Amino acid sequence: MFGLSQWRQSLQWMDFWRRTAAMSLGQMERLLSLHDPRELRAWWLADVRQMTSDYMRSPAFLALMRLNITLLNQPMMIKAAQMMALPSR
Repeated sequence: MFGLSQWRQSLQWMDFWRRTAAMSLGQMERLLSLHDPRELRAWWLADVRQMTSDYMRSPAFLALMRLNITLLNQPMMIKAAQMMALPSR
């Protein structure tokens, strides 16, 4: 028999799939309404631009960039970078 938590979990899954199907149908209707490929390209580029902007403003990305800049400013890393850029013959 299902317990209360199992029922809730199954309802959550059903809700997830219902929302996913609705979103997919909405996207399909939007794609079918496009007659000009330039509209599709503009729509796609706008989505990519927004996703890239969101990613580059995320705390994880900013922390990684801060770490990279900190490491690159270390004297040992500067020397290693110079050696990789200008290998001796």
